[in-house]
Amino acid sequence: MDQETLLGFEGLCTQEEPPACQSMCPLHLEARTLATQLAAGKTHEARRTLERYMPLPLLGGRLCEGPCLKHCLRCGLDQAVDLPLLERFCLEQGRAPALMPLPPSGKKAALLGGELSSLAAAWELAKKGHQVTLFHPGPLGASLRTLPAGRLPEGALDEALEQLAALKVSFQGLGRASPALLNDIQAEYRVLFLGLDDPLLRPEALGLQAEELRREAIDAVTLETRRKNIFLGQAAQEQPFITALSAAKRAAASIDRVLAGAAASAAREKEAVRASALHVDLTDEPSKPRLVPVDPWKPSLEEAGNEAGRCLNCRCLECVKRCAFLRHYQGYPKKYAREIYNNIITAFGIRKSNILINSCAECGLCGEICPNGADLGAFCAQAREKMVADCHMPVSAHEFALEDMLFANAPEVSFLRPQPGLAHGRWLFFPGCQLPASMPEAVSSLYAHLGLHLPGGAGIFFSCCGAPARWSGRPTLTAGVSAGIRQAWLEAGQPVFILACASCRLFFQAELPEIEIRSLWSLLAELPPPPAQKAASQPLALHDPCAARHDAEAQAGVRAILARLGQEVEEPLLSGRLTRCCGYGALADQANPALGALYALDRAADTSRPIVAYCAMCRDRLRAVGHPSAHLLDLLFPSSSFREALERPAPDISRRQEARLSFRRGLLNTLWGEPPGEVAVSETDLEIPEEILPYLDAERILRSDIAAVLEHAAAHGPLFVNPENGLCLAALRPRQVTFWVEYEEKPDGKRCVRRAWRHRMLAPGVPGEGRGSPASEEGFAAAGGRV
Repeated sequence: MDQETLLGFEGLCTQEEPPACQSMCPLHLEARTLATQLAAGKTHEARRTLERYMPLPLLGGRLCEGPCLKHCLRCGLDQAVDLPLLERFCLEQGRAPALMPLPPSGKKAALLGGELSSLAAAWELAKKGHQVTLFHPGPLGASLRTLPAGRLPEGALDEALEQLAALKVSFQGLGRASPALLNDIQAEYRVLFLGLDDPLLRPEALGLQAEELRREAIDAVTLETRRKNIFLGQAAQEQPFITALSAAKRAAASIDRVLAGAAASAAREKEAVRASALHVDLTDEPSKPRLVPVDPWKPSLEEAGNEAGRCLNCRCLECVKRCAFLRHYQGYPKKYAREIYNNIITAFGIRKSNILINSCAECGLCGEICPNGADLGAFCAQAREKMVADCHMPVSAHEFALEDMLFANAPEVSFLRPQPGLAHGRWLFFPGCQLPASMPEAVSSLYAHLGLHLPGGAGIFFSCCGAPARWSGRPTLTAGVSAGIRQAWLEAGQPVFILACASCRLFFQAELPEIEIRSLWSLLAELPPPPAQKAASQPLALHDPCAARHDAEAQAGVRAILARLGQEVEEPLLSGRLTRCCGYGALADQANPALGALYALDRAADTSRPIVAYCAMCRDRLRAVGHPSAHLLDLLFPSSSFREALERPAPDISRRQEARLSFRRGLLNTLWGEPPGEVAVSETDLEIPEEILPYLDAERILRSDIAAVLEHAAAHGPLFVNPENGLCLAALRPRQVTFWVEYEEKPDGKRCVRRAWRHRMLAPGVPGEGRGSPASEEGFAAAGGRV
């Protein structure tokens, strides 16, 4: 990942783009901020916002014609927010901030003209600390004094002139205009501003030719004329006041750069009026028609607040609204991308964004919502792989999931068999590692159904596809698992894989494209229905797993099955292509369990109905946060009432591994007559109170880990024995994790666990080899790269 990758991603996210009112304003006034402040009653703050952008605000804020009005997105709903009204209110009711010019620069600038553009340019330059002399051929602001009192209150011009005087602007009347006068001024002053909105300032009298002052002869960025260091303001008095203000501000910025010895044209692209790229969804925005003030020139506090409250506060945060991850970290994709990139290139110090990177479920929802397809998940995946390769991403965040993957692929668990009575078959059912871990009996019934109805025979391959390795950014480990599956497929006669898991499907498409795959759900929709299937007696909500976001085959198959069942289902607002993630994706819940739960809670909050899912992890995670949830197989191959299925607890990590072993033993014994394996005696001697099981699950401590600690203690004795209560404390460091168990030895030989915990620190006296994690590439190779 390089800076070009970052810039490419940043270009997709529009959140930092200004709203249309600001981008089309010649002064780029932050109208959104000003309206928000006024709506909250912060009148003085709103005036400060106005004065940051408006030259000579006592005049500009009252004369602005509001070119933003026709670009306000409210025009598509009702009427534009009346920003000129809000500007006038700020000036009438807001407290003027103190004049705080920069320290004197020692540089001089001359301005010719006595109307708005010259006065505004004098304001801008004087605030920057320059010595400003304004030469005027007649009375200052003569045309402004002819405006109606409603347009420009009496005394406003005089007050503005007093402010200029307070900024030490020098006013000098002009004698008879002549080319010599212009030369004399240029001889004393390095730069000159021409305010040709003053009707008394005739260019030809100064020796300036008409062609020199045409817009095509003026630098479009700096407003410099063909004569070096002479800058032009507004060209004619009849043009809008906002044009005079904008030209004065831009020309003054050019003069300031010239006086500082900098390039006048550099990095000024954002000054131009341009269409905003900000994406704003107004689908659910209600209409709020404008209430016309009693006196449009002097609105009341209530009237201004109501009008400001109509502002849409335009932002593109659609992905943030729908994603627990983005919302939790209180930012948006472009902001996170910069944090992630800085995290990668950090040479020294703490990489603070590791957890952020690993907390993204990479579900792709943000990319689907974004009009430009900014997928932060793909960015995080690339960053994680880069950091793993550079040894800057510890394995600890994903270690348990990777070890669980290797457990599922170990010879003691994984198996591949053809359909009984066949050497090879056309089909190979690949249930994945989580479905049998969650509901092994239903998977056994499902396999029997496939074997009965699929022509050509259906074998079964029980294994983990390798998605955890891919999610954790470990391509070597991913390739090792893929190679094992590929070899098994070749030895099985290259059958068609039947995939139950949407994540498995994505993995096969990315890593094993040569293997032909079919969705279990589309296949089941084509086969005769299971004889015991039964619809629920209540309406359900259908949850699509995020990995099936673009799996039209699986989505259609599931809906066909439910329709054939006669099951009434609702589609949550975020379904199909826009479905939410349960938090399991990319092992987000492994790295950040608290945020992982928020993913599931977000999904559960989308419906008040019980949920039916066709992903085992989705079902279990939704049930774990308290929402009644069942799997589609609970309808097709019920082993209890559906009400019981909805309330069935999500199995903990130990039960998931035990269920895989049970599934293997039961299926091999029943269908192929292979004797079941023995259950480890050490685990049968354990007593673990129910109340500590949630803690063990959250800490990723398996019963087999506890059994290993106590087995070592039985052979070598515990580390400590409490003489007051007889409780024993044992520890073991079998790899880069130390496990501690406090337990009680009972007279019948059982060992009752009181507490257990783990850490990665080195503790003197703790037995164990402390080997590297078998989840690492080296550990996988040491294990023989088995599948």
